[in-house]
Formats: sequence, structure tokens, C-alpha cells
Amino acid sequence: MSNAKTHPSYLTEKYCDSVVEQFVDSGMRSLGKYVNEHFNPEYKGGIRNTIHFLEQRSAWLKECNDYLLDTGQTYVFYSDGNTRKIFAAIDALAKELQLVRQGVEYPDDAGNNNPAPFIKEHYETLANLVDQHHTRMLMKKQFQ
Repeated sequence: MSNAKTHPSYLTEKYCDSVVEQFVDSGMRSLGKYVNEHFNPEYKGGIRNTIHFLEQRSAWLKECNDYLLDTGQTYVFYSDGNTRKIFAAIDALAKELQLVRQGVEYPDDAGNNNPAPFIKEHYETLANLVDQHHTRMLMKKQFQ
């Protein structure tokens, strides 16, 4: 008798690979473009959309991670430690964006509200972790 949970039928290793690949590739690219070029604390809609994007991707990736763990494959991001760090970084960026959206002030040295450096810092943390994952995956494919 298996004690694995029942998962939706669309969950397969191939599907999960594509979810991860999409996040690592186009997802991170569009997130980087938003953070580095379009982020503006005045535009609450863009912030809301970005929070929604992060929460949705996080949910999809967590669903895949649960599936992969239950089916004895592996973790969604290479290892348990890496996976935890990436999820924590996604959550931290979403949380920081939520604070900006709620109107929390981020005074810079001149006393102006400037949350951009904080948002960029959280994005960079996530981007670096995702890059490490991406590099590992490319190396793994090279030796298959």
C-alpha cells in the first residue's frame, strides 16, 4: 500500500521540468526587466501583478516539488537546500513588494521614499540562486 498522495493527472516529471524551465528562463527574464526597468512604487497595479506572478509560480513549483518528492524523483531545484532557498527568496521578494504596495516608506539618505534598492536586492538574491540552479542543470545535461 503506497502512502503517496494523489496528485492531479497533469503532474508529470516532464510537466514539472517545463514549469521550472519557464520560471528559470522567461519568468526570471521578465521579472528582471520589471525590477530593473519598470518598477515604480506609484504604480500599484504593476506591483500587484508581480506579486500575483510570484505567488502563482511559487504555487506551481511547490506543487511540482511535492509531486517529485512523492514519486521519488528529486527536488524541483536540484536539492532540498537549494529548493528551500529559492522558495524563501521568491517569498521574500513577494513580501517586500507587498509592503511597498501597502505604502511602507523606504527613506533613502536624502529622505525620499525609495524602495527600489530593497526590491532589487531581493531580486538579485533570487536571480543568483536561480543562476546556480541553472548552471547545475546545464552541467548535469552535459554529462548525460
